[in-house]
Amino acid sequence: MQNSHIEVELDKYYDKKIVTAIVGVRVDVSRVENIAAEIVSDTHVEDVFVVTGDFDIIIKVRFPDYGEFQKYILNRLSKVQGVKDSKTMMVVSIKKENSRVFVE
Repeated sequence: MQNSHIEVELDKYYDKKIVTAIVGVRVDVSRVENIAAEIVSDTHVEDVFVVTGDFDIIIKVRFPDYGEFQKYILNRLSKVQGVKDSKTMMVVSIKKENSRVFVE
């Protein structure tokens, strides 16, 4: 399977860089608590929020590189029973995190 142009550019940009991403997840709402509990157990998942709106769960993940992140989305998150869809927002830069302000 050939990578899309976007995937190739992401691979180049995030190569050997820590990847932080916010992922919105749509799930079977009758299983939202079970799915959230399963996602919580993943070591690269830093935060899990059950929310209202366009998504049912929002997660923040951090991986040592883009390849590991990609494996998580394709091989782990997408296979959790009850996960219908997800949308990933890649973090480009961090301005404030855990009450710490970062200056570039």
